[in-house]
Formats: sequence, C-alpha cells, structure tokens
Amino acid sequence: MDLTDREEFARLKEELARYDSRRDTIIKESRDITKLSKQAIYSLHRGETATAEAQLSDAEKVIAKLSGEIADEPTLRTGGFSAGMEEYAEARAFLHFLKTGTLLPYKDIKGIEPEEYLGGLSDLTGELMRYAVIRATKRDREAVQKVRDLVDAIFGEFVQFDFRNSDLRKKYDSIKYNLQKIENVLYDLTLNPREVKE
Repeated sequence: MDLTDREEFARLKEELARYDSRRDTIIKESRDITKLSKQAIYSLHRGETATAEAQLSDAEKVIAKLSGEIADEPTLRTGGFSAGMEEYAEARAFLHFLKTGTLLPYKDIKGIEPEEYLGGLSDLTGELMRYAVIRATKRDREAVQKVRDLVDAIFGEFVQFDFRNSDLRKKYDSIKYNLQKIENVLYDLTLNPREVKE
C-alpha cells in the first residue's frame, strides 16, 4: 500500500518546473525592458529623442510579448517585470515632459499597475533634477522653473497617499530631496542671472 499518491506528486513537480521555467524567462527578458528604458533616458539627456523613441519601442515589444505570460499567471509580474515597467514608465514620462512640459497621465501607459506608475514617477523626479542641473549650467532659468513646478506638483500628489513602510514610502522621501535640490539650483540661478542659454 502506497502512503502517497506518486502520480500526484509527479504532476506537482512538473507544474512547479514549468512555473520556474516561465519565471526564469520573464526575469531574463524583463532585463531588456529595464536596459532599453535606461538607455532611452540616457539618450534623452543627450538630446537624442529619435533614438530614445526607438529604444522605448523595442521595450514595448518585450512588454507585449511578456504580458500574455503574466496574464495567465499574475504572480510572475512581481520582481523583474514590475521593476522593468517602473523604469519604462519613468522613461516614457521623461520623454513626455521634454516634449510637452507636462506629466504623462497614468491612463496613457498601457498595461501598467498603479504602484509601477507611482514608482516610475518618483524616480522621474531624480532625472528631472539631473535635467534641471544641466539646464542651469546653460543659465536656462525658465526650464529649471518648469522642472521645479512639476516636481512640486508630483510631491503635492504623493502627499495625499499613505504609503506606510513600502518601497513607495522610500521613493516618496526621495521626491522631497529632489525638490529641495532643484529649488536650491533655482535659487542660485536667481542670485546669478547671467544669460547663456542654448
């Protein structure tokens, strides 16, 4: 008499192996979303908008490919894919800001979860700070002011949330730091208003 159902355990083993294989694929390919999004941000800082758009288009192809897998098994979203989506949201939002001077709405990013969008926005404030510093070296006070106003608006929205002790809580704290640094840059520009702009 068998004390266990060996066939059942064999099926469970096979099911777990299949899940692990899918998970490994998603982790590996999600790195491409993150990498392409980071490259797009770098391109945008260099003024290479067309290159950034092509990189984001490539990231979208990977997102589309993996989204089907994740729809079948939502637990596969956590980790690499979710981190990649945050980076993608950050890059998309940075591109949108450079083109329009406004914040990219949540509804305009397909397939993203609220936490991924908010995480991407908080990281965006770091890139906006970097952009403000670069524009300040050109004495472009107007651009720095636009950045300051947007980061302040983002901060004002984040204040409404109760993030508790999550990753978003830490990211929220970084928005305050980025806003303060941008305000310091703007203050320095006000004290030394030489015109240089490009």
